[in-house]
Amino acid sequence: MHNKILLGAAITFAAMQTSAVPFAPTDARAIGMGGTGVASAKTVHSVQFNPSLLSSADESDDFGFLFPQVGGYFSDEHEFIDSADDFVEADYVTAFDGAINNITGPIDNIQSQISVIDGNSDESGDLAALAAATGILATNAVSLTNGTGQLTVATQNLNEGLATLSQKALRGGLGFGAGIAIPSKKFSVAISANNSTTFSGELVIAQSDLDTLLNYTTATDAYAVAVSGYAVASDDIAVMLNNIDTLSQGTITQQLEAVRIVDEDLPAKQTALTSASTNLNTFTYGGTGQPASEGTVAIFKDGALADGADSLTLASEAHIIAVALTEVALSVSREFDFSGRLVAIGITPKLQRMDVYDYIVSVDSEVDGGDVSDFGTNDTGFNLDIGASTRFGKIEQGTVGIVVKNLLSNELESVNGQVVEIKPQVRAGVSYQAFGWINLAADLDLIENDPVAFEEPTQFFAVGLEADVFGFMQLRGGFRTNIAASDQQVVSGGFGLSPFSLFHVDLGLYTNTSDPKKEIGGVFEFGVDW
Repeated sequence: MHNKILLGAAITFAAMQTSAVPFAPTDARAIGMGGTGVASAKTVHSVQFNPSLLSSADESDDFGFLFPQVGGYFSDEHEFIDSADDFVEADYVTAFDGAINNITGPIDNIQSQISVIDGNSDESGDLAALAAATGILATNAVSLTNGTGQLTVATQNLNEGLATLSQKALRGGLGFGAGIAIPSKKFSVAISANNSTTFSGELVIAQSDLDTLLNYTTATDAYAVAVSGYAVASDDIAVMLNNIDTLSQGTITQQLEAVRIVDEDLPAKQTALTSASTNLNTFTYGGTGQPASEGTVAIFKDGALADGADSLTLASEAHIIAVALTEVALSVSREFDFSGRLVAIGITPKLQRMDVYDYIVSVDSEVDGGDVSDFGTNDTGFNLDIGASTRFGKIEQGTVGIVVKNLLSNELESVNGQVVEIKPQVRAGVSYQAFGWINLAADLDLIENDPVAFEEPTQFFAVGLEADVFGFMQLRGGFRTNIAASDQQVVSGGFGLSPFSLFHVDLGLYTNTSDPKKEIGGVFEFGVDW
């Protein structure tokens, strides 16, 4: 029962729920600067944010190569892991298992005494056997009552503990990328390949399972009432038969009284015992043919624990969703003169493959990974990013940009009915270079983006700063908030090494401002810029 109870917390969601692929570039410099990049990304990095920035590169930038680029993140915004640790530490499951075991013995002992009591319930019965059986019955009735109290407490604690795990989304992802860029103001080109894989899950305790747990308390309470009724009836019979036996050995008057009791009083007691015995022997709670309020799980059957009642079967399911997006892209960009204003426009046509993995398993089934393809479906198609940017300021130290990613909508339905969409995403940004070595940037999602599955929707606003130390080292910091949700602010930091501008090594890290456990991530990359 122990493992089944723990697995009874299910990762589930509404059928045919619609979700979307996130805007989540894997870029160490951008991550260190809060996730900004629409107006501040450089050379080969610009492909992930805004292809028009290829034409905004410095005249000295002739070539950019990036490999490898790898990153990941994990988010526990609702502190599911802490709740799970508390749940395990409290050991609610062991307490519940122990409470079930504590009532199993008394129930078996009570059942074994019923035939003895019923068989010795008349004046010819074995009074010694009857006395012994009623004594055993009384002792186990007390044990059952005590066990029922323990079960009530254990069940309430277990239900409350499971409730603390419910509806607390977990999400995470991994990203890989590589690219080559040849920037120029007249005509720029870049080739890139990347993969981003995101997963999302939410723990939802099936209400039917919670109801079943509570039904154990209700069922054992009702059974204890039936046992009490039988114990009273059997005790009445035992007392009366002992009285009859005593009177039968006394005076003539007492013997006549014994006869009267046998003829007039004993039948009523025997009828009461028979009724109580029938109630106890036929006591059934839950399952087929019983009132709906008792649930579909049979707990008692014909006066005993039903088959399987001491090893609870749950209806919950484990459900895992993962979305992998792989892109191979060719980006081109050039500057155009619009009434004296130079505006860079870039486009990124790309081959795009989306894989959706949707795995459901009953908690009472053996977990078998099987072939991953059994749980996945995929679709390959064409898509397009388009971006624009222009410089401002006396020495063009500022840049504003806007990008529309995934201009062509597409959707894919998983094997279990989850609809994942690729939808247009629009983000604007501004950057400014001060003193020749300080870079400031800010980005804003102009529309709200749907979640992958269970988590909150996103609409990010981010700001970042980079200090270039003698062209050799870059120190970065940033802040990002999700204005579509609460308590989703992250702070970021990072650094880069670019000795003699021959190559660069970058690391970016970020974490939730209130608790690192809620969200943490990072990206590492190596590249060459000439």
